[in-house]
Amino acid sequence: MKRTWSMPQALGRTSEILRESLGISPVVADILAQRGFRQPEEAIEFLRPTLLNLFSPFCFHDMRRVVERLSLALKQKEKVLVYGDYDVDGVTSTTLLYKVLSDLGFQAVTYIPHRQDEGYGLHSEAIERAAKAGVSVLITVDCGVTAVPEVVLARTLGIDVIITDHHEAPEILPEAFAILNPKLANSGYPFRDLAGVGVAFKLAQALLQALGNHEVGIHSEIKFLDLVALGTIADLVPLVGENRIFVHYGLLQMKETLHTGLGALLEECGLRHKPLKAGQIGFVVAPRINAVGRMDSARVGLELLLTEDLERANELAHLLTQENQSRQEIEQVILAEAVALVEREPLPRVIVLSSNRWHHGVIGIVASRLVERYYRPVFMIVEEGEEAKGSARGISGYPVLEQLSTQAHLLTKFGGHRAAAGFSLRSDDIERFRAGLNKQASAFEETLFQEELKIDRHVSLDAITGPLLHELEQMAPFGFGNPGPILASKGIPVHSINTVGKERSHLKFRFGSQGEQEGIAFRQGERLQELNCGTRLDVAFSLDWNTFRGPEDVQLMIKDIQVEADWRERPLAVKEVSSHVYQEIAATQDEAEMEWLDWRNLQRAEWPLPSNKGRIWVWDATVGGLPGLQTWNEFLEVHTQAENPLTKPATLKLNLIQEDEEGLGLIHGLPLTEEDWREGVEKLRQIGITRIALAGFQTIHEERIRQRCGFVAREELIGIYRALLSQAKEGNPFRWGSDPKITRNGQIALKIFEELGLIRCLGGTSTNEISLEWVPAQSKLDLDSSLRYRNAKKWLDRAKTFQRELLETVLDKNGLDWKDV
Repeated sequence: MKRTWSMPQALGRTSEILRESLGISPVVADILAQRGFRQPEEAIEFLRPTLLNLFSPFCFHDMRRVVERLSLALKQKEKVLVYGDYDVDGVTSTTLLYKVLSDLGFQAVTYIPHRQDEGYGLHSEAIERAAKAGVSVLITVDCGVTAVPEVVLARTLGIDVIITDHHEAPEILPEAFAILNPKLANSGYPFRDLAGVGVAFKLAQALLQALGNHEVGIHSEIKFLDLVALGTIADLVPLVGENRIFVHYGLLQMKETLHTGLGALLEECGLRHKPLKAGQIGFVVAPRINAVGRMDSARVGLELLLTEDLERANELAHLLTQENQSRQEIEQVILAEAVALVEREPLPRVIVLSSNRWHHGVIGIVASRLVERYYRPVFMIVEEGEEAKGSARGISGYPVLEQLSTQAHLLTKFGGHRAAAGFSLRSDDIERFRAGLNKQASAFEETLFQEELKIDRHVSLDAITGPLLHELEQMAPFGFGNPGPILASKGIPVHSINTVGKERSHLKFRFGSQGEQEGIAFRQGERLQELNCGTRLDVAFSLDWNTFRGPEDVQLMIKDIQVEADWRERPLAVKEVSSHVYQEIAATQDEAEMEWLDWRNLQRAEWPLPSNKGRIWVWDATVGGLPGLQTWNEFLEVHTQAENPLTKPATLKLNLIQEDEEGLGLIHGLPLTEEDWREGVEKLRQIGITRIALAGFQTIHEERIRQRCGFVAREELIGIYRALLSQAKEGNPFRWGSDPKITRNGQIALKIFEELGLIRCLGGTSTNEISLEWVPAQSKLDLDSSLRYRNAKKWLDRAKTFQRELLETVLDKNGLDWKDV
């Protein structure tokens, strides 16, 4: 199916700020701006992920309760069961938590249900067996949040259930001892998109911090991040926020993994001791673990990740490869049958297929393949006598779980996410299920079912260089939520086209007048004749290194190619719109003229305020922290009581204008930075204010500006550097931050030193205590090579220049054009 190519709206000013502040190319600056990064500081935290930005595991409201219960279990030598799931997320979660519990001295055991015999989730039979085996604490990982009756059973059998899960929660929750799930409205955790293994890691962090010792403690956290990365990538959670940090550092750790089984699996995949990308893990490593869970029992994958016997690990890794090959063969058979079923009738809005011959463990993958082929939501069902089990995959804008819920009256069980789900129903209800889903789908716009290829940036052929690819790689790891950038060029000269590969199924291009740029289009060989007729083509592509032609040779990985593509402009998503975007869009439209009032030299009692003070809004830059928008009464109360706590706001005498006037905006206090000034003016414009008074401007102490810009002076950095070095000489690795606590400047300094390669964070959180490893410098350090330090210094210089100019600006009868300040 031919796709439309959508180009984003330009955000020139935001992109320009990012480009100038970070020293990056216009291409990467535009992409960052389009992905929601408005300030250089936000972009830096994205481009330079750090473990120092991880949230404390004790943000979970139930975490202290969990740690107290497990501390008691450790003391009383109770048996603790880790109950997992059969996919990669579940297997890595089980592995990680079992290893941490065992290292800390717990009597821990594991259990993963059989996919075919038991199915997903917590099962009564397994709980009863656990009780007979003497288990008194059961911890679920990657499951459990829907297990209401099973938890009741466990309680009656004397088992305390601790649920760690990340799936969407039902209205009625299990009455468990505790629930750790970031998707609960009252979980307390700031980041809701953790994978199951991410939640398990948070529990592991808390246990290592609370119960750790010299042998096992917060310094041990780093060695588990490869397992966290594996599960996070495989579960297709958004690679943003903490997930991005986990995967970034997990891939580095995986290269030199300390887990025997994982090392053997990487060796089996030909990836041992090599730099790793998220895509390699998602498409090469993870499917092998998933395969045994789909085809037989995930316990084989669990044994592989737990074993410390290298010979057994190699044996199991090879077995996983064989199982994956078997899965691929079965997948191809089912896919061929499914395609035949789809193509014998007109294409519906929702594809619902069923058969009694298919393997339940593979239908989810086949559903994904059909989505790729037809761009329709797909529901694949295996009939097993009177009962049937299904797996669903969606398209952008189609909420799978929500749509499933509309057919709840036909389902015996269902659960999942917005993009994928599993369900069960009676075989006799399949036809009604199909009709019901398609009836619901008729409410969607037709455009929902038209595939859109989202282009990140249009580029010319000569802009495609090695330095550009190096910059783009700083945006990795790529995956769901942070896709690899797709570039596009219009009318590229085609020098030559050839089919390549064993079955001549791929197309190899040479672009440019001299054939200087190479491109490859996989599985497009049948289009040779169609594309060979034009001398110029529209090409959408990502970039990668061509390892066959040298490390600096860049090639185009073609995503789509057309003689003439259907180009469209892509509107900004609501979540991408901020005041900065409004500001840029407004700049292209007619705006009301601004009226500026100069009260900078007036005392507050002299301000000629309108009588209707309900129309006065204040952007106050004098209070601590970030400036904000206030009503006049809020502003008056804060400042009156700050100056004289015994004075009530109502007693202050003011020189008021008696007649009612239009709304008035007041910028109070000299803004610390140009960004604060622009945001204040734009906030006022958004609520309809066109008269703005400047008041209370006074020179500000430079230290306040430094704090606002996140700048730590060289002298202070040297002092922190020496303190770290002194601590490292006493013992390396070492703990930092328990006494005294890490200050804000201290956190900034640690991030700068980490960026420079001087320290390596091994675990802990910067709000409490962290474990650091000192890395001796191999050459003379240059602070300006740190993106954080360089940007903060530039920002400070800009802020001081801006303030000086703003103080010296003269307001005359023509007013002030704030955009020129």
